[in-house]
Amino acid sequence: MSIKEIALLIVSLLLTTFANADQAAVEKYKNFTPKQIAGIPEKQRSSEVPMMYIMAARKALSEGSELVFGMELNQLMYSGLYAYQDAVRQFQKDLGDTPSGKLTVWQIHQLGQRAEMQGLSRVLFPDQFSSFITDDYASVQGTMKIVDDNITWPINHSKIKCFKATGQCEFSQIYLNVPDESSWSQNYHVMEADTEYYSISRWGKDSIETLPLGGSNACRTTSISLNFKTKEFYFITKNAGGECKALGVELEKLSKPRIAQVVDGAEIINSKFSEIQKKSFEVLASDFRKKVQASIEKAKKAGE
Repeated sequence: MSIKEIALLIVSLLLTTFANADQAAVEKYKNFTPKQIAGIPEKQRSSEVPMMYIMAARKALSEGSELVFGMELNQLMYSGLYAYQDAVRQFQKDLGDTPSGKLTVWQIHQLGQRAEMQGLSRVLFPDQFSSFITDDYASVQGTMKIVDDNITWPINHSKIKCFKATGQCEFSQIYLNVPDESSWSQNYHVMEADTEYYSISRWGKDSIETLPLGGSNACRTTSISLNFKTKEFYFITKNAGGECKALGVELEKLSKPRIAQVVDGAEIINSKFSEIQKKSFEVLASDFRKKVQASIEKAKKAGE
């Protein structure tokens, strides 16, 4: 297992821990109005109140905030500019809250997040799948997935280049970091992983095998198995028996080898973008969604 993988696992575990710790504060101040947040003593506010609520309060108490909220409501298909109070109440109803007409800091945060989600359209991302091998060079590119498990970044593009002269295979990857409900902003981020270098143990006519990356003192090791005849390209990660604790976080032992495979990712990537678009649609005004659904049903009947 690479240092980068361990670091990412640790960060993920730490973020989960912090999220759980902050949940009590999220619930405690959820129904506060912007003025109530502003009225909390500075020392208490900075140490207790979640940053998303502090930012929401500042946004609400700024000049022209109603216009900003109206624009965000419009993005969600409410009548935010021409019937602001009605739009706020309808938005609150869709959240399952009491339609008071006065936005709480949690509702303001939700409004901003949902409006930003409407910008998460399909973006061009490489999904090519190809492979070839010669007497001295080999190449594979495609999308990596974890067999029988979820992968952290399903929208990715992975490349393997092997050089017989140097006895090494290079593995590089870019991936799309997709925001979720806990993200600070609803924006995509294209990330690039550090290049990894694997020593080749066998170079055959139609296949290449590498030695495990990582020594006996590593937590986990990963090796590559490439079969160009069957178009099967695997990364096999196993427990190495070394130290699995870093920054005070203990990594769990794998119950079985973890198999990653580089495949044709067109269907995977299309499916993930469809999920993103579905989530964006689901936070639009309920009345608008009903009209869309009615229009779809009408079109179906007309086509029968």
